[in-house]
Amino acid sequence: MKTTNIKSESGKISLWEKLSYSGGDVASCITFGAVSSYLSYYYTDIAGISIAAVGVIFGVTRLLEALVNFLTGVAIDGSHFKGGKAKPFIYATTIPLTIMVILVFMVPDLSAHGKVTFAFITYLLFCILYAVNNTGYGTLLSLLTSDVKERRVLNSFKVFGSGTGSLLVSFLTLPLVALCGVQGRFSFAPVAVIYGVINLVLLGNCSISCRERVQTDGEARMSLKESLHCAAKSRSWILLCVIGACVMVVMILQNQSIMYYAKYILMDESRATLILTIYTMTQLLAALFMDKMLNWLGNRNCMLFGFGVFLVLTVVMFAFRKNLILFCIFMLLAGLGKSMATSPCYAICADTVDEVEALTGKRPQGVMTSFMMCTMKAGTAIAGVVFSVVLHAGHYAAETAQQSPEAICAIYMNLFWLPMLIVAGCMVLAFFFKRQSIQK
Repeated sequence: MKTTNIKSESGKISLWEKLSYSGGDVASCITFGAVSSYLSYYYTDIAGISIAAVGVIFGVTRLLEALVNFLTGVAIDGSHFKGGKAKPFIYATTIPLTIMVILVFMVPDLSAHGKVTFAFITYLLFCILYAVNNTGYGTLLSLLTSDVKERRVLNSFKVFGSGTGSLLVSFLTLPLVALCGVQGRFSFAPVAVIYGVINLVLLGNCSISCRERVQTDGEARMSLKESLHCAAKSRSWILLCVIGACVMVVMILQNQSIMYYAKYILMDESRATLILTIYTMTQLLAALFMDKMLNWLGNRNCMLFGFGVFLVLTVVMFAFRKNLILFCIFMLLAGLGKSMATSPCYAICADTVDEVEALTGKRPQGVMTSFMMCTMKAGTAIAGVVFSVVLHAGHYAAETAQQSPEAICAIYMNLFWLPMLIVAGCMVLAFFFKRQSIQK
């Protein structure tokens, strides 16, 4: 299969297009961050849904979301829309996604069964729309350019956008909830409306301003079996899929634990704003030097170094878990390590697409990107179930101001020990990356 690259005269992508692409991840991380950081707390402590029901809702819907991710990738590879291969999937889902991010935070006053049903349906629709939208956005990176250096620059802009979106959600959500002054089960709704509008504007601009330059001439449509067979030629891609799933488990466990940590360990849930802000600020800071680190260490060694930093400093975080200042300092440093390890994932995935094309003459970028995202979403599903199971095993009671020692241990397990165990496994896997395929 012959690939034709259509570039600007300078061979560079304009700053506006890079910012527009980055804005897409600002939007994605605002919606994803709001849901991953606050929805569990909203369901259990505000809407009054049991922790067991929340675990089932998160587990089932995120597994279905993972399947939708994969099917969207298959559809992208087989698409021949006038507007491109990936972009139509972004702008077709942006408006309904905006609506659903609002509705998930508007559980009405129904019976216990009615609330669970409403939460399940709205969250399921949100997950499906987010999966289609985000798969299109993730695949877009491999279609904007085939130049490895430009792709790494774009990845840095993506990381910067991700950090900005996550930072805005962490820093603004609880203060905005308080500022809007709405009480009860609709307390998060005005903030969700604000985030929905931001999502609409930024994703809309991304789909309009970004241009797909990598095109395939005379491409024969591949079957799903053939696409996966070609993708499996890259060992690095297989390992990346596994590591991506593990990273999402770590991120969701820690994100969801912070609200509970602030409320029941520090005894002041308002401190969750500061902690979440610092936790997500690391993505923004990592984007400032990620290019240089990747060029210096290479993707594999950067990942190993970052995981090692996270592992060591998470132990230190636990040691200072009741000292807010020291806890936040070491969380910032540990988060920088995690961001160094995880930020190159999409750039590595795009590189493995090039590797598969060189090995097989085929370029299944949609299937490869979406399958990686599918495993990551499977990671979020696993994390949602694990989080709820651990809290349930610790006899967590949402209506109790003072939790039992078992419940406190369960919060620690989700925030510290399980993430450390998973990251240690990721380090082992990262050693087996095929270095020449991802360090160009």
